[in-house]
Amino acid sequence: MNSSSKWSTAVCPIGLASELACDKWMPIILRDIGLLERRTFNQLLKHNLEGISSGSLAAKLKRLEDVGLITFASANEHKQKKLYYLTESGIDFVPVLLAMAGWSAKWHQPSAKFVEALRPYLPEPELTLQDLLSKLRETNLERKKLEPMSWT
Repeated sequence: MNSSSKWSTAVCPIGLASELACDKWMPIILRDIGLLERRTFNQLLKHNLEGISSGSLAAKLKRLEDVGLITFASANEHKQKKLYYLTESGIDFVPVLLAMAGWSAKWHQPSAKFVEALRPYLPEPELTLQDLLSKLRETNLERKKLEPMSWT
């Protein structure tokens, strides 16, 4: 049984992903742990660019652990000090974070310094995804009537 099966059954994968990993803080915490190598609670709290509170950080770390995106180990120097790490599921989520970064870089002008640091990792849509995006442009921008995606 994978970690997500206890959360929801028979739901849309977008809805399930949103339920498991989408709020303001969870992608940011995953960024800080996975990409910025912030391993301890204090590193995450003190170096977070967005200013998370300690209560929110504690709750979100617990949630990320519960849904299987992070794990922790005790630090050698202090057994009560936790070191946070991405799980395999969390590592698989990094392309989603990079896709989010690519989208915001394209449409909302975040800090150029951060965009440049991420640019080598920002994904280009694959051909099948480009086809889907073309269809979305036709139906949403050009208002053409096309067959909806089937979820069955």
